[in-house]
Amino acid sequence: MAQGQTAARWVFLGTDNGKGIYRARWNAATGELGACELAAETERPDFFALHPRLPVLYAVNAVGAGKGAVSSFRVDVPSGTLKLINRVSSHGDGPCAVSVDRSGKSAFVANYTGGSMAAYWVGATGALTDAATFDCRGNALCGSLGPVKDRQDAAHLHCVTISPHNDFVLVCNLGEDAIEVFQITGSAHPKSEPLRFAARAGSGPRHVAFHPNGKWLYCIHELDCTVDLFDWSETGGTPMMKLREDSVMSTLVKGTPLTGNTACEILASDDGRLVYTCTRGVDEIVVYRVDAATGLLSEHQRVSSGGKIPRYMTLDPSRKWLVCCNQGAAMPNPVGNITVFAHDATIGKLSETPKIYAAETPMFAAFV
Repeated sequence: MAQGQTAARWVFLGTDNGKGIYRARWNAATGELGACELAAETERPDFFALHPRLPVLYAVNAVGAGKGAVSSFRVDVPSGTLKLINRVSSHGDGPCAVSVDRSGKSAFVANYTGGSMAAYWVGATGALTDAATFDCRGNALCGSLGPVKDRQDAAHLHCVTISPHNDFVLVCNLGEDAIEVFQITGSAHPKSEPLRFAARAGSGPRHVAFHPNGKWLYCIHELDCTVDLFDWSETGGTPMMKLREDSVMSTLVKGTPLTGNTACEILASDDGRLVYTCTRGVDEIVVYRVDAATGLLSEHQRVSSGGKIPRYMTLDPSRKWLVCCNQGAAMPNPVGNITVFAHDATIGKLSETPKIYAAETPMFAAFV
């Protein structure tokens, strides 16, 4: 099992209020999902990562009260079963993202509520062992809080994205309007002091996606519902990010108020021609064209996500389908679903009407 596989059999689904990780049969020819079944009981598995070589899935356990964790599961692909390998502390409340570097030797977790990042050794079986932690709260190496008082009350870390050459891990700090960049060392854990690159005040950086050329970095901002383009380079082992001042794109239709809307996920296509975003509130997916010379974006298509509160989206391994996880309306009666859009890579557009499958507060999807 590897992330670059082309023949997926299952979709594993992360949930917010479900009993754990669910699985559903995947038909790449038709874009159809089978019935959702519980694959493993575990608390709030909101986000996954797959090991690049081992049949291992990592899931955050997005809980608080000092119980935030990340769990490792061995995957039996033919049966779609998961067996717990180990569970370790995330060293912060509300872990919201996990990643594994391309060597498969180290893993990283971002804690949203706790404002910290944790790094781990990855053993021969895929088990995690603590390596290092970095806490942004009250840390002189981190910056000042952003101006959005009700959302930027403290450091809030989002995403742990590996750089193109596997040298750095990028962590969005929504609370402080910055992207923290940690060097991945040969000893598998990052240096304790990150380089910090400022985002626009009040933007609230959430997730980043690298263009396949490794030179352009797109950042989606949760609070002001925008996407920025940064130029990325590495010289003498030092990364550099420079914001393109003319690159800011709103994920909202002009004139739409920010109130009630928060941008969420960003994805770049393998061929580098397209970037996709989703925004909660308006519950929309936007497809952007990428200018091949400049990397700048232009809106290509806008469609309904087919549900409420789109939290995550991904292309299936065949790239014929885009799958969106709609968490569902607010409690106490959330109605979540998975929407599957036909994806025409030739013209770069999604089907206007997706296939829709009921699911309990889906938050993430991984193909195996």
